[in-house]
Amino acid sequence: MKKTFKTFFILFLLSNSFGLVSQEQNKLAYDIDNPDERYVLPEYLEEVSALTFYQKDQLAMLNDEKGRMYVLDLNTKKIVHRVRFEGNGDFEGLERVGDYIYAIESNGKLYRFNVKMEGVVEKIKTPFDSGNNVEGLGYDAQTGHLLFALKEDGDIKDVSVKGKAIYGFHLETEKFKKTPIHIVKHKDLKRVLGDKYKFKPSGVAVHPLTREVYIIAAAGQSLLVCSPEGEPLHLSKLKSTIFPQPEGIAFAPNGDMFISSEVDGEGGVVLKFKAN
Repeated sequence: MKKTFKTFFILFLLSNSFGLVSQEQNKLAYDIDNPDERYVLPEYLEEVSALTFYQKDQLAMLNDEKGRMYVLDLNTKKIVHRVRFEGNGDFEGLERVGDYIYAIESNGKLYRFNVKMEGVVEKIKTPFDSGNNVEGLGYDAQTGHLLFALKEDGDIKDVSVKGKAIYGFHLETEKFKKTPIHIVKHKDLKRVLGDKYKFKPSGVAVHPLTREVYIIAAAGQSLLVCSPEGEPLHLSKLKSTIFPQPEGIAFAPNGDMFISSEVDGEGGVVLKFKAN
């Protein structure tokens, strides 16, 4: 790591009063440059756009252009289940919570269906539109909120945001938080990445053991880790040779991390990282 980056990061931490004095105290819990396992997906998942833990030894994902969920078995490395819940669109986020799957389009259309295929596919109104470009969908089990990571504008009706926003939808009450749960401010990202930084979230997931919030960005090739309260703790640049276009992130209950990437002209990939 270059000295300049370390200096920026330390200033970043001190300026936000995080009570930390060095980046070393917040080392990423994963060896991000050395995946423990690599899963190559079929060609029809070239544009794999989302990722969620489905059940033991299985992950679920989306193809960007179709309202279809695909389930990958980690032992056989094959797609073992698929569900069509909608027609064509721009599907970017996927999350399983209990017996339900939530999927979202970039224009803010949110879908919910039962994993046992009971009942109908529901459509839930959100405060987002195509200008927000919703790309990430996660879940905080402790607060009971679905998390929505916006790639572009964080503003919604009556709310102005100077930074990258993550909003919450409380599942029990089925109500959206009026203001973002987390905001990563532009000025703070500039301190770390420079004035010409790019950081546009493409995925979000909550660590099942630490409750830290992991935000991945394809535009900017970065992984940002925040505290449960939203305070930035660690930022890692991602190598394009390992992560061609990182779009999805998910955790197994034991803390193993999975990141999916689109790959032009062939099937996408899912990488597994065991916690250190």
